[in-house]
Amino acid sequence: MYPEAYPRIKILDVETANQIAAGEVVERPASVVKELVENSIDAAARHITVEVMGGGLTLIRVRDDGIGIRPEDAPLAFARHATSKIRRASDLFQINTLGFRGEALPSIAAVARVEMDTRAAGEKIGVRVRVAGGGEPEVNVVGCPPGTTVTVTDLFYNTPARRQFLKKPTSEARAAVAIAEKLALAHPEVAFAMYLEGKRLFATQGNGELLAVITALYGLEMGRELLPLSDTGEGWALKGYISPPWLHRAGRSHQVLIVNGRYIFNRTITRAVEDCYRTVIPSGRYPIFVLHLAIDPQKIDVNVHPAKLEVKFQQEHELAQKIGVAINKTLHTPRAVMPASTSPRTHQPRPSVMQPQLSFEKEKRSGFWGEYILRESPGREEKKTVKIETKDIKPSIEKSDQGAAQNLPPLKVLGQLGSTYILAEGQDGLYIIDQHAAHERCRYEKLCGQINSGSWPAQMLEPPKTLHLSPDMAIKVREEIGVLEKMGFIIEAFGNATFLLRAVPVGMPIDKAKEVLEDFLSEGDLPAEERLLKIIACRGAVKGGDVLSVMEMQELLDALRGSQCPYTCPHGRPALIRLEWSAIARYFQR
Repeated sequence: MYPEAYPRIKILDVETANQIAAGEVVERPASVVKELVENSIDAAARHITVEVMGGGLTLIRVRDDGIGIRPEDAPLAFARHATSKIRRASDLFQINTLGFRGEALPSIAAVARVEMDTRAAGEKIGVRVRVAGGGEPEVNVVGCPPGTTVTVTDLFYNTPARRQFLKKPTSEARAAVAIAEKLALAHPEVAFAMYLEGKRLFATQGNGELLAVITALYGLEMGRELLPLSDTGEGWALKGYISPPWLHRAGRSHQVLIVNGRYIFNRTITRAVEDCYRTVIPSGRYPIFVLHLAIDPQKIDVNVHPAKLEVKFQQEHELAQKIGVAINKTLHTPRAVMPASTSPRTHQPRPSVMQPQLSFEKEKRSGFWGEYILRESPGREEKKTVKIETKDIKPSIEKSDQGAAQNLPPLKVLGQLGSTYILAEGQDGLYIIDQHAAHERCRYEKLCGQINSGSWPAQMLEPPKTLHLSPDMAIKVREEIGVLEKMGFIIEAFGNATFLLRAVPVGMPIDKAKEVLEDFLSEGDLPAEERLLKIIACRGAVKGGDVLSVMEMQELLDALRGSQCPYTCPHGRPALIRLEWSAIARYFQR
């Protein structure tokens, strides 16, 4: 006998079952964009327009000029597991389309209000199908152009608990735009147009040229820098673009892997690519790549992830090794080694180890006034002032620094090792100092002190610097504009994804402005102000490979000795190591 409270097994009602299934496919507005655009691509569309409003919760509309759906089949598009792309289980092992399960439209319609206008090729009129909350489709005849337009409104209106787990609308909009970017990169033969809040954010030509899409999304400057790559093997072909050693990012947002036209994420292949850059780019930085891998469909399984973002490969590690070989080969081509005459490091003045002492008159509690020098033409200078709102920012102190600061003993410079490390003698042993990490620590604490004392002004640029950002980063700029202004960046919109940079914080190299902003706009866990200060400190510090004079090295060591945390950089990387005299003596058996 079972206890009375023992639950009985029963079949879930259709509405509950549909919402559970929808939760696997429709995680957020970006999921809707992905599914609808992939349907358009499968329908052989040559032009796709995506519109997003209210972060995708208010409206998502995808319009295409594909083959459309026949009038008698239109209502079936909203039936679960109704599809024209496969017929039997064996077809799953030779998938040539992006969709195949017949889950996208019914899953979206289960948690939103959906309207689909479609007209098949050869038909004189179209059909409009309306579905709300997984209900029965309402079908009407309508006049519309060839192709399909799907409009999704009030996403998650009938599942309010799902809305609570979404990010703010601007963040959801960024995710939707990022998905649209990757789909455009996956299909350069399709012309994409992305609209956000009624304004066009980006557009691609659809001429089949991958580099043209990269340039449209990431800017002409990046398009010129990237290295073309092409390689083939048994049952696979690889082509695309990778970054040279001097071009890298703080995150992986510019890493795109396409397999048979499908954007995916694969840890093994990504790691193989990044391993090729391990010795040529700084630690904590990531290469940029857009790679298209064409492979025999029978050698992959795309039916392993609800959103089809992961793919299983036969002999995955062997394939990753072969891709790594192709990457290494490209990184050793003449174009990957920038000539000294064109190197961005050649003609840039090395930042001085100690920043000049600046004095500014404080005014009001909420901010300060600072002077800067505006250079309009050689020999002509004009002084102006700018006000920046600031708030206290404390340098982060690592666990080893709790309590009193651990000061270094006086150090005497012995020399420079590999143009990267400083050798110094102390009373307790031999010190090897990473010059970049040490200078980064000194700069960070100095910048924190300046901003807390109200003595960090903006340096106006004349003429302003034009910044072309990727569409998703352009959204982030508008979201963080207040923080950026507080820290000394004066930015003005100059188009959909283009901005004029009119001022930067004093102490930050002007030529690093775009790199600093792109790093800051990448996702991070730290408070925005602290994250930005650390990036500025890093970008303005001397680098490994910079030759320093004895005076510069001693100046840096003296500054490091006065630091609150001389043993690590602001990101926690070691700044120095010490070999005690007794340990050295043991090596020589003394």
